[in-house]
Amino acid sequence: MRVGMWLGLGLLVMCSSSALLAQDASSRSDTLIPVWQNRDNSFLTLPADLTPTADSSAPVARGQQQSLAVSKQPSVSAPEVHPPRHVPDTFEATQMCDEGTLQGKACRFHWWPALGEQIEYLAIEQTWNLSTNYWVRYYTFNGRWWHDYVESVQGFKFSRWNDANPIIDDYVGHPMMGAITMDIFIQNDPRGRAIEFENTKRYWHSRLWALLWSTVYSTEWKLGPISEASIGNTGRQDLYDPDAHKITNGTGTVGLVVTPLGGWVWALGEDFMDMHVIRHVEKHTNNPLYLTGLEFLNPCRGFANLLRFKRPWYRDSRPTPGEPVYTTQSDAVYNP
Repeated sequence: MRVGMWLGLGLLVMCSSSALLAQDASSRSDTLIPVWQNRDNSFLTLPADLTPTADSSAPVARGQQQSLAVSKQPSVSAPEVHPPRHVPDTFEATQMCDEGTLQGKACRFHWWPALGEQIEYLAIEQTWNLSTNYWVRYYTFNGRWWHDYVESVQGFKFSRWNDANPIIDDYVGHPMMGAITMDIFIQNDPRGRAIEFENTKRYWHSRLWALLWSTVYSTEWKLGPISEASIGNTGRQDLYDPDAHKITNGTGTVGLVVTPLGGWVWALGEDFMDMHVIRHVEKHTNNPLYLTGLEFLNPCRGFANLLRFKRPWYRDSRPTPGEPVYTTQSDAVYNP
């Protein structure tokens, strides 16, 4: 009988323990719903006071558990969201600077990039002279540099027009040099770089300032510290020129005048060709070879673009083929 009593008591204890464990497990399953909510592997817990009133014995899908857990979270005020600040493109910035609605640094001339590109161009020209002309190398690296440079400047013939250079150099090469120099100025001037060919005050104002920049560079090229007078000592002494069939020191005012003025006319012609020819043809192709070929109508602007590490057919006044366009969600929301 004692054995039966102990057996009965043991069964009663086991049943009670099982019931308590089952009740505790049921309680935990109602209050904790682990859900893989995000990529951080964080869990969402459902507090006991927010347990659903539905029958807990009914099966609930995992997706329903997730949505239920999310919907029962205490509401948290969302941070205030401001629309992205609109940054004007090059053309808009030019218009706003001209109208006075945009001022300050955004409308100032970019001196350091312009000087860097101009020095880059000067280095290319001087490297070409040194690498292709034996006498330029000889007079540059033999003798007293500063003394020879001063004598070269003093020997410049301001009273003579012709400098005994070939016609193609004086009347094609020098105007192209002036046009490239003008383009360097224009592409670093926020007020004028997005202006295409037009008969307006702001257009002529921009191109006249570029003409002044080109005039200063032309003077430096002939008489400056890094010039034909200092590298090659042009003007230091009279020598017989077999190409010109006469004695000359290689100086004359043609370079000082034709480089800026001829370059100004050349740059205006490129503006005209860009607006009336290139602008319409480039709409029909994205082929880089074809677009580069079009730059034979704008060779100086294409070269100036290379000096700032842009595609030859790049334009500040309009989107051009091959330029990357980035679209963000804010573009769709705020610019439908």
